[in-house]
Formats: sequence, C-alpha cells, structure tokens
Amino acid sequence: MIFGALVSLAGHPLAAAVLAVLTGVLLVFGSGLKRNVLGEPLMFSDVAVIGAFVRHPRFYIGAIPPFARILVVAGLAFLGASFFGLLLEDALWLRSGSGLSVRVQGLCLFVTGWFCLDVLGRVGLARRLLPAADLDMGEQRYGLLATIVLSWLRWKDDRRRKLPSWPPVSAGQLDQAPLIVGIQCESFADPREFGLEDASACVLPHLLCAEREGEVGKLQVSGFGAYTMRTEYGVLFGHEESELGFCRFDPYLTAGKQAGDALAARLAPVCGDRVFLHPHDLRFYGRDVLMPVAGFSRLIGTEGFAAAAQEEGHIADHAVGDRILTLIDEAVSKPSGTFIFTVTIENHGPWSGGMADYLQHLQQGDELLGRVTQALGQTGRDALLVFYGDHRPSLPGAVMPGGARHTPVVVKGFGALSAMSRLDGVSLTPAALHHRIISLVAGCVS
Repeated sequence: MIFGALVSLAGHPLAAAVLAVLTGVLLVFGSGLKRNVLGEPLMFSDVAVIGAFVRHPRFYIGAIPPFARILVVAGLAFLGASFFGLLLEDALWLRSGSGLSVRVQGLCLFVTGWFCLDVLGRVGLARRLLPAADLDMGEQRYGLLATIVLSWLRWKDDRRRKLPSWPPVSAGQLDQAPLIVGIQCESFADPREFGLEDASACVLPHLLCAEREGEVGKLQVSGFGAYTMRTEYGVLFGHEESELGFCRFDPYLTAGKQAGDALAARLAPVCGDRVFLHPHDLRFYGRDVLMPVAGFSRLIGTEGFAAAAQEEGHIADHAVGDRILTLIDEAVSKPSGTFIFTVTIENHGPWSGGMADYLQHLQQGDELLGRVTQALGQTGRDALLVFYGDHRPSLPGAVMPGGARHTPVVVKGFGALSAMSRLDGVSLTPAALHHRIISLVAGCVS
C-alpha cells in the first residue's frame, strides 16, 4: 500500500520502491530508538503527535541521542529531497501524458491495499491475529509494520466500545462545598527508587512528611518517560486501561465520547468553578477542545503565565504554585466548591545536566506540594489535595525502562475529609484514584 501511494505521487515505480524500503528502514530504526528510551515500539497512535512535533520539536528531539539524531534527520532529509526531485521530474512526464498511466496504476494499488485492510478489519481477522493489546507480542510474531497496521484496525473496533458510566456527585445540603485541588506533577518520582549512590543528593521533605502521615501511596502508571495523557485520562475519566482495549495507547483520541464520566463533570453539582490549569500549549492532546467538553468551566494555558519565570524553556513550578494559591484565595470566598486540576511542565525533559538537573527540578515539584498543602490547611474549609507523578523520567544510563514504573501519589484531606483520606502505602491505578476522589467527596457532602 505504501508502495502504491508513492508510485501514485511520484510516478516512478523503481524510485517508489527504494523510497518505500527506506521508509520502512527509518520506521524500524525509529522504533528501536523509542524502545530504548521509553520501553515501547512505534505504534499507530504516534501519528497523532506529528502536529505537536512540528510545533514543539524540542520536546522530542532532545530525547534522541546525538548520533541517532543525525541519522534520522539525514534520512528524512534524503526522503524529502528525493521525493521533491521526483515530483519536479514527473511534472515533465505529466505534460507529455506518459506518466499518467503509471500514476493511475499506483493509485489503484493503493486503493486495493486500503480496501483489503478494511475487509480484514470487518471480518475480524485483525482481532484473531492480535487478540490483546500486546504490541511486543505482535512485533515478535508479525514484525513492526504489520503490528502497526493490525493495532490500528483493532483500535478502529475498540473505539466503538461502550464503556461503563457513572452518575455525578449529589450536591447534598452543605453550606459550603469542599475545595478540591488535583496536581499532576511532571516526571515526579521518589528518588529513593533510583538507587542513587548519594541518598542525600535529593531529599523531598514534603513528600516524606506526607508519607509519615500515611498520606502516600503508589500510583501504578503504564507509561515510562512519556505518555502523560494515559495517567491524566485515568484520573480524569476513571476508566481502566483493560476496559479501553487498543484505545489505551492514546485514550485522548476517543475521550470526547466519555465526557459525562469525567471528574469535572461528575463534580459539577458541588463545584461551581472547575479550572483546568496547564502552563503549556493546550493543543497538546487536544486539551483545548476536550477539557471544556469534559466539564471544566475555565481553562488556563500559557496565556495565564505571560511574565512567569521559566526553567529550561518551561514555566516554573513556583509560578504555577503562585497561580494555584491565587485560585484557592478566590475559592475561599465562594460558598460553592471549586475544583482545580493542574498539569505542571517544569520537569519535562530534556535535562541538559542529566540526573543533577532532574533532581533540582524534582525538588521544585516537592516545594509545590508543600506550598499547596499549607495554603489549603489555612483556608479553614473542607478540602482535598491529590498530588501525583504522571510517569518516571527517562534518563539514559540512570533511569531506564524495564523496571518498576509506579510514582508517588499523595491524598490529603482537610476538615471533614482529614480522617477519610489515608492511603498508607496502598497501590492504585489512575482510574482507581478517580473513584477514590469521588468517594471521598461524596462522603463529605452526603
């Protein structure tokens, strides 16, 4: 099918064959790089990040080793130059009419291939060949390209799945509804899990304090070094990855269909103001469109941090903390509840100084935890703080895929919620955390 598309576009069968092979080689090479950094192969859903790559290449290029970066850029440049040259030459063929039949044949080959794939999906062959969302197994049996195609066909089926749904929280008869603050802290992890030679190189006093109070558990996230949206989706929408099938790899591609299940939508009866705060481009993962549909009444992106301090090109956690504290101050004067959900960005790679840089930013995340904890404690209101890491960092040579992936999660209650929120080291999934939040709030307002 790829060959047919290239013949149709370029009009040269031999050149199209060479370009098709080179494309396959680049995909396999890129998949190997991705596996080394993130522990996963290339997959069909990675197409969705092309737009983000064009807008913010630093997010992705920095994760590729320098030598591999040169090879990838050179390969892509050669592909682009070759294709452009063929198009220029083919323009002469089209004027004479001699290249038209070749193009038509290539188009027919592409359409035939697409039709065959559609038939394979409709008769359930893809489901029989790839029964579970296990890309490693698929790659071992069928190879990378076949697995990408089969998983895409499976995704087309699984996106039609009917998922369980849940009712909103009942408003109750409280004079004042609780304040709820959720913070998804970029690459936040417990440095004691990394086996550092000097354990005192990074101490997180606020995490340790919460741990002594029994307020820390283990969040069992599936991604490593990336895929923030998987953890974010689980917490915000409450569906386990086992329920999603092949939609688990990028659940935000289909999340709009489950808007009523979202945490903000379920909390709407008790939280009149529901704020989604992310100091970055809200077009990432389509948050600019998805979050209003999912029940958030306000979105704050980079425009809310015009003069904020930055750390290695990202809005600093200290500036994010300032904005959260301002929102908390505004919420205290309102009788209705407020839900503030924040996704931080400071500790996003690449880290030019390696582990030392990562640990420095990690301490800023812990400081954010301490500041918000103190602010909520001073409100005198029933309140709930949920703070967790979206995934562990990928630091080649220091923190690598293949081991444990869990991150710390802090659940701390204030007022009527203080005695209900203990975790005591329990392990839970992001989806289970969603339901724990709902259960705590429902118990408070009932």
